[in-house]
Amino acid sequence: MRRLANGIGTAWLAVSVGLIVVTIVTVLCQVAFRYVLAFPLAWTEEVSRLALVCAVYAGLPPAYLRGEHIVVDFFVGLLPKVIFVPYVILMKLICAVVIAYLALGAGLQAEATRHMTLIAIPSVSIAVVYALQAASLASFAVVILLTLGAPETYVSHEQEMDV
Repeated sequence: MRRLANGIGTAWLAVSVGLIVVTIVTVLCQVAFRYVLAFPLAWTEEVSRLALVCAVYAGLPPAYLRGEHIVVDFFVGLLPKVIFVPYVILMKLICAVVIAYLALGAGLQAEATRHMTLIAIPSVSIAVVYALQAASLASFAVVILLTLGAPETYVSHEQEMDV
C-alpha cells in the first residue's frame, strides 16, 4: 500500500514540477516580450496564473506523504499512546471524506465548464483546470486512505519520535 501511495505521490510531484516550470517560462516570456521586445503576449499572464494554481493542487499528495503540510499537532502530542493512533485514523478519515467531496465538486465544475474556454487561448477549455484539480484531490483522498494506519504521514517527524 505504501509503495502505491509513494508512486502516486511521485507522479503528482512530477506534474507539479512541470507546472512550476511552465509558470517560470511563461513569466520570463512575459517579461522578455513586454520589456525587451516591446511586444506583449496576451496569453502569458493567464497561463502562468493557472499553471501555478494547478501546481499547488498537484503538489498536495506528495506534500502530504513527505510530511511537508501544515499540521497543528500540539494537541496530538498530549494524547496518550492508546488514544493517539485511533485519533490519527479518525482525522485521516475525516480529511479523506472532505477532500473526496471537494474532488467531486471539482469534477462537477469541470463538467459544467467544458464548453467555456480560456480568455487568451480560446482553443483550451477551462474544464482542464478543474479536471486536474479533481484528479489531484481524488488522488490525495486515495493516498490518505492508503496510509490510514501510518500515523507518521499525519504528524510531524519530531512528534512521531515521542509516540
